[in-house]
Amino acid sequence: MSTGATLSGCTSGAPATGMKVLRPEDVELLRALIPAVMKGKITPDDSAAIDQTLESFDTLMDDLSDLVIEGVQQAFDVLSFGPTRALTTGQWASWSKASLEDAESALGRLRDSRIGLLNAIYAAMIRLIVSAWYLIPENAATAGYPGPPKKVADTRPSAGPIGGVAP
Repeated sequence: MSTGATLSGCTSGAPATGMKVLRPEDVELLRALIPAVMKGKITPDDSAAIDQTLESFDTLMDDLSDLVIEGVQQAFDVLSFGPTRALTTGQWASWSKASLEDAESALGRLRDSRIGLLNAIYAAMIRLIVSAWYLIPENAATAGYPGPPKKVADTRPSAGPIGGVAP
């Protein structure tokens, strides 16, 4: 499916302006899905929060291995290429025309599909978007996670050899 999108010219190899990894069609897809995944935290009209999450997502992707990036981009290709987008998510129009309800419905179809690959794409999208959002320092603070217990933090070795053991 992703090969069809690539061969038809529906995907570009170059990153979108200002991005290291995310391509223009990836950005369009994520702009539609971020508010659906982060409902209650980001609204569809909060372009600053969406842009910030996109930048964080791009940084997260840039830190992954080439093999993982390729897999994520193939999933994005499936969700961006018109015929496969429509068949897998029910979203016939481009992602730029998708409403919040359209994005929620598309995610629901991926989640509830009997096809394991579509379930995996759903799980990856959710995890990556949520991770990107919580990697933003001010958002991480909202999680209520205070960090490791002081007892654990005090016993962790300082920077140096792995496990604190000298070679």
